[in-house]
Amino acid sequence: MKYGTVPHFDKEISRLVMGVIPLPHNDLVLAFELLDAYRAAGGNIIDNSYHYGPGFSAVMKAYYEARGEDALIRFDKGNHHYYGAPDGGMRLTKEAMDEEIRGNIERQGVSYSDFYVMHRDDENVPIGEVVEWLNEHKNEGRIRVFGGSNWKTYRIAAANEYAEAHGLQGFSVSSPNLSLAAANEEMWTGAWSISDNREERDWYEKTQFPLFSWSSGGGGFFAHVDSGDVHRVYDNPTNFARRERLEAMAADKGVTPTQLALAWTLNQPINSFALIGPRTVEQVQDNVVAADIELTSAEVNHLELG
Repeated sequence: MKYGTVPHFDKEISRLVMGVIPLPHNDLVLAFELLDAYRAAGGNIIDNSYHYGPGFSAVMKAYYEARGEDALIRFDKGNHHYYGAPDGGMRLTKEAMDEEIRGNIERQGVSYSDFYVMHRDDENVPIGEVVEWLNEHKNEGRIRVFGGSNWKTYRIAAANEYAEAHGLQGFSVSSPNLSLAAANEEMWTGAWSISDNREERDWYEKTQFPLFSWSSGGGGFFAHVDSGDVHRVYDNPTNFARRERLEAMAADKGVTPTQLALAWTLNQPINSFALIGPRTVEQVQDNVVAADIELTSAEVNHLELG
């Protein structure tokens, strides 16, 4: 396993970030096996969200009771919008933040969240207000660092400019999608992918601002997952060509296409971390190999550009 760092956080973080979504609510034995296998491989951080509901948090509460509150770094999210709401369901409000920061902690039976990452931005909300709200929770010990998921870079930069000007803590992380698979359209409403956005990618390269990529393996496209969402979002000639090159290079290197797709994200000239969602111990062990695959810049470019 390889590790990286983020501003304002004093622990090294594994480059592969385990997600809670594969953890079964009704089988704690299997859930514990997945989490233990991930930790045994050197993983140390878990992605969760208030929006995912209380079931996953109940699994994590049981795990922390059995393994200790600090068994994993908590990458907790909130401030998701409500699908189908008449006003778009925007939830970047102080009230929602207060509820969901406290809710993440209470549901998991812990005393704090290491990270609090806002699922969605609302560009109508003054960024200074958001930074002030987050610092209140940080100062009261509920969270340690914070950031945005599916936020554009200009808003992150503005947040950190405000924080610096006012003697406050700024954002530490961002979590858009960055994968070899180019999206035809949003996977979910408000989901932000920078995979084919050179301006956004250049910003991350220049600043080395930490990027935690969701669906970093291409959302199942490179594993030939047969689902309506995968076909809707990823079926296009560019991705078919990329998958063909990926499979050829994986065969040459003696690794799987999934491993190589994750490695592509981790070998960007960016301070990148990759979220994973293994459902079996074997998949955990398969995924962690990706952290040790080293690609040259020529190999990275070949997979993307041909």
